[in-house]
Amino acid sequence: MIPVYVSNGAFLTRYNGRDYHLIAKYMPLLNADGMEFLMYFCWADEVDEVRRVLTGLKLNIPVMHLDKNIGEALSEHGAEGRSEAFRLLKRDLDTACLIGTKKLVLHLWNGPCSDRNFDSSLEMYGDMAALAQKRGLCLTVENVTCRENLSLDHLAALARKYPFARFTYDTKMAHLHGENALLAADKYRFLLSDGFISHLHVNDSVFPTPEMDRLPIMHIGDGEVDFDAFFALIHACKYGGTATVESTSVGTDGSVNVDKLNRSLARVRQGLNG
Repeated sequence: MIPVYVSNGAFLTRYNGRDYHLIAKYMPLLNADGMEFLMYFCWADEVDEVRRVLTGLKLNIPVMHLDKNIGEALSEHGAEGRSEAFRLLKRDLDTACLIGTKKLVLHLWNGPCSDRNFDSSLEMYGDMAALAQKRGLCLTVENVTCRENLSLDHLAALARKYPFARFTYDTKMAHLHGENALLAADKYRFLLSDGFISHLHVNDSVFPTPEMDRLPIMHIGDGEVDFDAFFALIHACKYGGTATVESTSVGTDGSVNVDKLNRSLARVRQGLNG
């Protein structure tokens, strides 16, 4: 069985102040196999308290999404940015060890520059993965939407350079440039069939409009992703990793739609394991 986790990002957003104390309220209500802990950048000055709260809850937290500013620092700020990226990485590795995490999600590129400096980031991954491995952690690179090239091309380059590399594949990120369909092509299919992709973010989305300030993270079935084809590919490639639902479930009044989130967890679990 492929375990299906829920991200705290699904129920902690700007509309409820990203209040990490709410994790204790909502996790017992969610039919997930564990939580993927997303480290929000706005918690940077509260890391010790965040760790205290999480360790006190004694949750199953098998996956941690590292601070997204790591990717932005690598992409935009040269040598100074690389230093900051490693500082944030080491901080988050400490957190991961304290909360019992084994798998990490990394943005190796991010922000306005996106993948413009990918060649430099490519070199950094080896050192970052080594730091994680020394702590008994697996560092996966997420297929963050790119400006210069396809994210699948970057994952393929990482796989060629680092045979030990592992990736997180996000269906929402991939949708923007048609990469969900491309994943089935011979050029990229090996990323899934050979086990390089070891974690999934199973989210729906639509092509953004000028009114949107970001790519929407929608519930399965509410957007445009062809999940019938995606799940068929997962089964054909005998995928044996893990998965997380991140679909935004918070209203503008700060309330959390627990029922809808549980329905998505059930649909994703059925799609992956049915």
